[in-house]
Amino acid sequence: MWRPWASGLVDAVYPPACLLCGAPAWDDPLGPLCPACARRLPAPVARCRRCARPAPAAGGGPGCARCSGPLALRDALGLGGPRAALAGVVAGADYAGAARELVLVLKFAGRRGAARVLAEGLAEALRAAGTPGDLLVPVPLSARRQRERGFNQARLLAERLAVRLGLPLAPPRALQKRRHTPRQSALSPGRRRRAARGGWRADPARVAGRCVLLVDDVLTSGATARACARALRRAGAAAVVAAVACRAAYGRPAPHPAAGRV
Repeated sequence: MWRPWASGLVDAVYPPACLLCGAPAWDDPLGPLCPACARRLPAPVARCRRCARPAPAAGGGPGCARCSGPLALRDALGLGGPRAALAGVVAGADYAGAARELVLVLKFAGRRGAARVLAEGLAEALRAAGTPGDLLVPVPLSARRQRERGFNQARLLAERLAVRLGLPLAPPRALQKRRHTPRQSALSPGRRRRAARGGWRADPARVAGRCVLLVDDVLTSGATARACARALRRAGAAAVVAAVACRAAYGRPAPHPAAGRV
C-alpha cells in the first residue's frame, strides 16, 4: 500500500519539476513551483469591482474612474448599468508575467497543476472582494475544442475553487456552448462580440434563482463573459459575476505560439 511517507521519499530523491521553468521544486498545496518562480507570482492589488482592472485610486469604491467616474456613461466593459446581465468581474491577477505563463502551460502544455496555483489566487481575490455567490459555473468549450484539448481549463479552475470556497459546482449541462467559434485570441474585439452573440444556452433547472460565479481563465474584451451572463440571466439566474484567473488589462493578449495548432 502506497503511504504518504513513501511519496515524500520519492519527492526527496526525484523532486517534481517546476511548472514554469523545469527546475527541481517541492510540491505544496498550490502546485510544484521552484522558489524563484514562486516569488514571481503577483501580489494582490486593488481592482475595480465592475471591470477588474487595477484601480489603486478607487479607494474601496465600487468602480474605477472608467466605470463609475463623473464622465462614465457606461463601464469599461460596456455592461451598461444596474440591469446589465453581468454584475461585475473579479480577477486573481493581471494577464502578465508568471500568471500569464501559468495560463499558457495549463492550456497549451496540459500542465493541470497550474490550475491549482491560479485557483488559489482567484479564491483569495473573491474572499477579499466579499463577492456573493452560491454556484460555480465554468465557461464551457465547444465539443470540438474539448476534444482537441482533452479538458476544459475553466472547469479545472472551478473544481479547485469549489474546494477552496466550499461552493457547489454546476454540472456541465448548466451552461453549454451552442456552436464552435474561432479562437478568441485571433479575433478583434468587434469580431469577438459577433462570434459570442447567442453562442451559449443555460438550463433553468440548474441555474434559476442562483447567484452565479462564472469561472474562466482570462478575460480580455468581456465578450464571452457577457454572452454567457445573458444566457444565464435568461434562464433565471438572480445575478452573474465573472470570476477569472487573469485580467488582460489593455488590448488583446498575445497568443501563445501553439495557439494556432492546438
